[in-house]
Amino acid sequence: MSAKASGASPNGAANGDAKHRQHHDGSTGRAFTVEQKTAVIRVRKCAPTAFYDILGLEEVKTTCTDGEIKKAYRKLSLLTHPDKNGYDGADEAFKMVSRAFQILSDPDKKSKFDKFGGDPDNRFGGGSASTASPFSGFGRSGGAARAGGPMWEEEISPEEMFRQFFGGGGM
Repeated sequence: MSAKASGASPNGAANGDAKHRQHHDGSTGRAFTVEQKTAVIRVRKCAPTAFYDILGLEEVKTTCTDGEIKKAYRKLSLLTHPDKNGYDGADEAFKMVSRAFQILSDPDKKSKFDKFGGDPDNRFGGGSASTASPFSGFGRSGGAARAGGPMWEEEISPEEMFRQFFGGGGM
């Protein structure tokens, strides 16, 4: 392969060296309006899982319809899209808006979010005790187990534990 085909200079100079190239995401020279700047600043101040707040629906979060969610998303996505908005942080704001719409437009995810809070796609994001940790419940006191509680008792034989895990006989 020739030096010309590979992009390298024939005398070995580092014209293609990564430290000599600059990355332009395309938004640095792009203008933005006051409305776009305000939208980016407002969205970026929201918590990552405050999905109603991100879309500007905090006032009507208990009564908002699918149409209102879509309308808020369309408006904000146009204001924060990094191809149209050159303000610093527009790309992060757009990702937050998109994530909020992804959760609130899915009825199942929306109901989980409304019920437990947190990110319903995050394994540990929900607020319920059953989904908070895969190990919640291992540190129970013995009183609940002795009173006919779940499966863990204070003392358990290895054979019984094996039977509970694998449903078979002994070891």
